[in-house]
Amino acid sequence: MKFTSTLALTALLAAPALAGPHGHKISESRSGSSQDTFPGAPNANQGYGQGQAQPSFGGFNQNQNQGQSQAQPTSTSTSTSTTSQVAPAVTSSISHSSSSSSSDYYVNENWAGAVQETSGTATFSYVAATFTLPSVTPTAASSSDTQSASFWVGIDGATGQNQIWQAGVDIYVENGETSFLGWYEWYPADTVSFDMDFNIGDVIVASVESLSSSEGVAILENLTTGKNVTATATAPSTSATLVGQTAEWILEDLAVDGDGLTLIDFGEAVFTGCVAKAGGRTVNLDGAELYAVEDSTSDHVQAAPEIY
Repeated sequence: MKFTSTLALTALLAAPALAGPHGHKISESRSGSSQDTFPGAPNANQGYGQGQAQPSFGGFNQNQNQGQSQAQPTSTSTSTSTTSQVAPAVTSSISHSSSSSSSDYYVNENWAGAVQETSGTATFSYVAATFTLPSVTPTAASSSDTQSASFWVGIDGATGQNQIWQAGVDIYVENGETSFLGWYEWYPADTVSFDMDFNIGDVIVASVESLSSSEGVAILENLTTGKNVTATATAPSTSATLVGQTAEWILEDLAVDGDGLTLIDFGEAVFTGCVAKAGGRTVNLDGAELYAVEDSTSDHVQAAPEIY
């Protein structure tokens, strides 16, 4: 039986859409509706700084409080994990008409990728994927505008409750300069950056694991450079403990309608080795819900997912 673990994301940027950093929930952006929310969608009111609120199946949570003290990450020079499965891929192309009525995915304002939900009483305790940082092309927006895309994996990002444990890498371009940020976050606490260098073309393995409902470990590995970083964190409050209901593999538009960042044209991004663990069982992308990013101001899909 084929183990479906590759997710491809394609950039379909018909017009520059503004976005803002982590702390977002999935925001639904269907044609003919305004800011409707659906399970797992992020809050449209975003400020700079990571901190994604998790979307939920049936209604995204829109409470965005931040602030927490996280253990600082540590860096080593030896890679400690490998992946043989393929993860989600997302592609961005600059010409695409609206497809908000597509039966292949849900449309929202900032998440493109896959969300897997548990069945029965098993809960997710681990999520991982491998992705290559893609070449990016600034859109027609002013060169002084910051353009970006965020690649991450997480637990409980789509539960609609007040928690999410996630880690990933952001790409930013401003005035022709490209920069990167590796990070982890136990929402609603602030995002914490990893001390790690990145370049376009680097192959990254990202994973988050929950040791309990209130404690977790995040790991980023740069397979190209042989470096890896690990950090531990705890739930910032008793209301932010994990339930392990969903696992996510996401490429995110870091802001929603006017928060200052533009989704960068990333061409195609592919997450391979998309896996999660629940109740001692390994879960892949089979049956996962797919999400595409659509700019609500132009009704154009900007990033669409495909599992293969």
